[in-house]
Amino acid sequence: MKTRFFLLVALSMFFAATTSFAQRIAVLEFNAGAGISQADVEGISAIFNTYFTPAGYTLVERTQIDRVIDEQNFQRGSITQSQMVRIGQILNVSKVVLGDVNYVMNQYNVDVRVVNVESGTIAAMDGVTWTPGSSYRTMMRELAAQLASKIAIKSTSTSTYNQQSGGYEIGDYYNVGGKQGVVFAVTPDGQHGKIVCLQYLGEVEWYDAKSICANLGSGWRLPTKAELLAIYEVMGQLNSMLIALGDSIQEGWHWSSTEYDEFCAWSVDMGDGFTVDYRKDSLFYVRAVSAF
Repeated sequence: MKTRFFLLVALSMFFAATTSFAQRIAVLEFNAGAGISQADVEGISAIFNTYFTPAGYTLVERTQIDRVIDEQNFQRGSITQSQMVRIGQILNVSKVVLGDVNYVMNQYNVDVRVVNVESGTIAAMDGVTWTPGSSYRTMMRELAAQLASKIAIKSTSTSTYNQQSGGYEIGDYYNVGGKQGVVFAVTPDGQHGKIVCLQYLGEVEWYDAKSICANLGSGWRLPTKAELLAIYEVMGQLNSMLIALGDSIQEGWHWSSTEYDEFCAWSVDMGDGFTVDYRKDSLFYVRAVSAF
């Protein structure tokens, strides 16, 4: 089941990786070098991950990275270049962050680099030296901020906001402040509404579906049953834009966030609009929504 999950995510998000939309980035667990244990490095790596928020990127959750590493039988803390590329491909990230920590002459030396998955080239690199007695949390926060600024993507407002009508319409492309999607619901003045994300996010169990959507950040979530039905009603308009952007909404069962009971949740068949409560361990499509 795990293998199927990651293969589906990689295949379904192929087009999204080749467009100019928000990119995904993964921070791998740092490697332990001279004079330090992997257990100590895990703490340093976790702190860096907390403060690393480069503009224009979606940070992949550590649990997803760990699942890929375990699935591929890779050794944590000693990821090779080829393994790094493989992890990046499965997670559909454009870049991965690698780090090395060495303890030499009573000092911790932390060196971090950002690698382009497709080419294997280094996009940015930085490093710091920490002496016991100073704040290593402050050190890692500063390092994360410095590296994030080097790879930050400047956000542009290139949405299809209609100046004549004074707002958005259903089927419009929304791209403001790094949040991108296609509008499926709007207020009468067209100033506010809801968007569906540009990418299909896999075929997974219900709990994973909720987590994947939430991990996109910026208010993204699994749609309610009513929202999925609203999307179904305007699928033609949505797919006209999504296809132009390299994707489309699949005609099949999609998870909603609306629960039926402890064991089941509502799903909607986007091919005919039918609704059925299925067991939460069923594998269905996932498409996130957000408000603007």
